[in-house]
Amino acid sequence: MGRRKTYDELTFTDDFMFREVMENHPEICQELAELLTGRKVLEVRLPEAQKEEKFLYEGRGVRFDIYFEDQANTVYDIEMQTVVRTSIKKRSRYYSSMLDMDHLRQHMSYSELPDTYIVFICLDDPFHRDSVRYTFRETCEELPDLKLEDGSTIIFINSKGRDGTSPELQDFLEYLNGRLPKSDLTEAIDRAVRDQKEDERGRRKYMTLQEHYDEEREEGREEISFVMKRLLNAGRIEDAKRAVDDSKYMDQLLEEFGRKEPVH
Repeated sequence: MGRRKTYDELTFTDDFMFREVMENHPEICQELAELLTGRKVLEVRLPEAQKEEKFLYEGRGVRFDIYFEDQANTVYDIEMQTVVRTSIKKRSRYYSSMLDMDHLRQHMSYSELPDTYIVFICLDDPFHRDSVRYTFRETCEELPDLKLEDGSTIIFINSKGRDGTSPELQDFLEYLNGRLPKSDLTEAIDRAVRDQKEDERGRRKYMTLQEHYDEEREEGREEISFVMKRLLNAGRIEDAKRAVDDSKYMDQLLEEFGRKEPVH
């Protein structure tokens, strides 16, 4: 694990700063959503607290980076991805299901489910096809002109792409990669980042979150060590090898042995 950034070293591509800027500046959120989706967004309705769903689906919850609704009740989730892993494709499916589940829990019928847009801003190309934008909607394999029209759209933005994009989007992508801002949008983002760094409340919030993450990481290490000792003492060498690479199996073992209480 590399050295953690200090608060003053954060940029717009860091999760914490991305969330703070987007939540505190709805006008930036609105303009960026329009740029990335190609849709007209007249209103940004942010929830009082950003969505943090605790659905226990295979033991995983999800914390959306930026979640909001527009004037047509269309739902948006915009995610910043500094590291692009192969699991991002399956994760996009999971995030989409969580957006739907949130609304179904509000006793909506299927016909009332809102249209959803999930946007992953990727600092590397997730598909290695050199496109700036990859937009996915459901279509029929046998009849490509037949659209499912389920209202779900998933977009991956590749900051390294260079294929005929607009000057505004090109400037945004270059800004993500460390270039100086040129457009009104990137200048507004850069100004918001500088202002955020002067906010002592934001600084304290960042430090508190990092302390919390350190505690969770330490508790996780203790649980893994606990499981490994139990497996090795029982001579279950193959199970120990499998648990190293299979997080779902590790969770099963924790349930089997009983989760170790963290040391405080």
